[in-house]
Amino acid sequence: MYRRGVIEERLTRLASLRGDSAKGLPTSAWSTNLDDLDRDLLLRAVIHVTRVLMIPEWESKRKDDRRPQLALEAAEGWLATKSPESIANAKTVAKDCTAARNETFGTDHRIPEAARACAWAVAAKDNAHIWEALQSIEEDHLARIALVAEYHRVPEVRKAILAALRTVLVPAPTAAAPTSTGPVPYAASGHFEIGQKLTHPKFGNLVVTASVDKTIDVQLDDGTTKRLAQKPK
Repeated sequence: MYRRGVIEERLTRLASLRGDSAKGLPTSAWSTNLDDLDRDLLLRAVIHVTRVLMIPEWESKRKDDRRPQLALEAAEGWLATKSPESIANAKTVAKDCTAARNETFGTDHRIPEAARACAWAVAAKDNAHIWEALQSIEEDHLARIALVAEYHRVPEVRKAILAALRTVLVPAPTAAAPTSTGPVPYAASGHFEIGQKLTHPKFGNLVVTASVDKTIDVQLDDGTTKRLAQKPK
C-alpha cells in the first residue's frame, strides 16, 4: 500500500499534464501514474468517478433507463464476491451498455461507454478498461464544454475527476477509534476504522486493514485476510 503522500504526488502530476483539447489525457498517462496501485481499489475509485460525474446527466434525461447504473452495480458486486456469477452478470450488463451507447451515439454515448468499461474491468488481466473509463469521462465533459463554448471551464474537468478519484484512493484521515481495553465485537451493522481490533465468533481476533464504504478487509491471527460487510457512514 502506497503512502498517502505518494498517491497525492501522482494525482498532482496528472493535474499538471496537458491533454488533448478534445479527448483529454491519453490512457497511457493514467497508466503511467496509477497502474501499480491495487486493482480493486482503482476499480472502486473509477466506479465512484463514473457515478458522481456521469450518472447524474444520464438520470436527468433517462430516469427509467438504468443500464449504466446496473453496470456499475455489477462491478461492485464482483468486487464484493469475486464469484463466477458476478462475472457473468458483469458481461451481460456490459453488452446492455453497448446497446445504450449505440442508441445515444453523438449525444450521451460516453456515459454508458464509461460504465461499460467498469463492467469490462471485472476479472480483467490488466487495467486497460479502467483507463478507458477515465478517458471517456474526461472526453465527455470536454465535449459538453465545447458545445457551449465555455472553454474557461476546461481546467475544471481534470480537477473534478482527480477530486473524485482522491476520495477513494486517498480518503480523508478519520478520527482515531476510541481507546478501549480490548477488541470490540464485529457486527455487520457497525462501521470500523483501519487499525481497529475486532473479535469474530468464527474467525477469532481480527485487525482492520482497509475500510471502504460497505466493506472492510481484516487480518486474522494466522496472517490470512477476509472481507466483511459493514454499515456505510
